[in-house]
Amino acid sequence: MQCVYYDDRLPNGFEEQFFFSPQMPYTIQIKRFQTEDIVPLHYAETIEILLCDDLAGEIVIDNHRFSLEGQQLFVIPPYTVHSNIVRLGKGIMYVIKINFEEMDRYIQVRNLLSLRDCTLSQLDYKCDAYEEVRDVVGKLIGQDGDLFACIGLLMELFGILSRHADSSRSTEPAASRFRESSLQEMIRWTHENFARKITIDEAAKISGYSKYHFCSRFKALTGMTYMHYLNTVRVSKACFMLRNGDSVQNVCRNCGFENVSHFIQLFKRIQHMTPYQYASQVKMGEGMQQE
Repeated sequence: MQCVYYDDRLPNGFEEQFFFSPQMPYTIQIKRFQTEDIVPLHYAETIEILLCDDLAGEIVIDNHRFSLEGQQLFVIPPYTVHSNIVRLGKGIMYVIKINFEEMDRYIQVRNLLSLRDCTLSQLDYKCDAYEEVRDVVGKLIGQDGDLFACIGLLMELFGILSRHADSSRSTEPAASRFRESSLQEMIRWTHENFARKITIDEAAKISGYSKYHFCSRFKALTGMTYMHYLNTVRVSKACFMLRNGDSVQNVCRNCGFENVSHFIQLFKRIQHMTPYQYASQVKMGEGMQQE
């Protein structure tokens, strides 16, 4: 079964829920950027490994901010809140996602890491092993479809990552912290309810905090206001729909915007172009790829 995908052919959804299986315990997505790509705060049960080559923008992992430039490698453990902005350009990103429920059928990655007194949650967010990992990913792409060979390469990949760990970071499993995290709960709730009207008062009530405490805590944890985050979620969903050919009017109705004028205003503020320009630029990029 194919595990390698190009550009935006994988589903776009909360927790990035792809259809992993025993035949597809991981995916590699190869992304280019004909338009600015904004991925709002989210988390996943998978580990996510990003190989970034000549990109411009920013990635935020657990409130740590990194500028994108040159050749970089980022590792995002399961259930870790993260986001990114990638500017339009000629760079490329390899996004490797590994599902441990399926991977455990073949190798117990957590046990493998424990041989080096390391846990998934301690892997360096920004890792100095770009060349080594890029070589392994190249082999995974070249041997796509041969799961036996690729499982061995994934073991090699985790062997490399285990040499780059932050021993001072908590060894507690991320899933345990996740169950107690109001931030993750708020992210989930927002992704489930973005299509309708949401007020600060309602969001604060859901979080269990006063309006003032909710606003100050959310900004301290994320670096942005809750309403700005909500708008980035809505615009991200709108971009996905526009890429699929939906009309601006239909996108507006289904992404929680008050009216088309308000939608265009907020979309332009975040994406630096109107929805019409975005849709046109996506079509142009698809045409160039076909040629």
